[in-house]
Amino acid sequence: MKRLAICFLLVFLSASAAYAGKGELVVADFNRGEAPNNVGGDYGTWNSSPKDPSQGCYMFAEPDDFKDPKEGYCIRLDYDVQSQSPAFNGFWMKLKGVDLSGYNVLSFWVKGTPDNKFTQRFKLELKDTEGKRAVYPVEGITPEWKEVRINFKSTTSPVNWKKMDELVLIFDDILATYKEGTIFIDQISFGKK
Repeated sequence: MKRLAICFLLVFLSASAAYAGKGELVVADFNRGEAPNNVGGDYGTWNSSPKDPSQGCYMFAEPDDFKDPKEGYCIRLDYDVQSQSPAFNGFWMKLKGVDLSGYNVLSFWVKGTPDNKFTQRFKLELKDTEGKRAVYPVEGITPEWKEVRINFKSTTSPVNWKKMDELVLIFDDILATYKEGTIFIDQISFGKK
């Protein structure tokens, strides 16, 4: 009986770990420094043309420097869209069919490097399990941590918010203000405000 109670408690704690605070779904805090995210989904980087060595996106877990106390990790994305060919790449994260119908704000923390060698803008996509997507601009990135808040339901895209599949960050050669650089991402969550 004790073993059953302990198993139930562990399942309950791991399932509720993604839901922190009032009406907030934390999808990824990256505190472990490796996949899966807080909802059990994998994540990584992708390249539009893997055979082109002049472009790409690479991911690293970095010690977190914005939380107090300083613990856990954030994700460092080294991207390169400086190529003779059309170039785009980025970061993907599986959402495991999570129901976002009760939320309307996507938030995450972002910053560039102190030397200002990073793009000040990129795109973010949310995809449902049927492949429908909504695209959002992310702008105003600085060398300091900044919270980005997106009213993700403001789109006219016919996304099924009850069955979400993936969150994607996109760096491309047209939109990027700096073609080769580093962006840090942390604390991806959905909320009601």
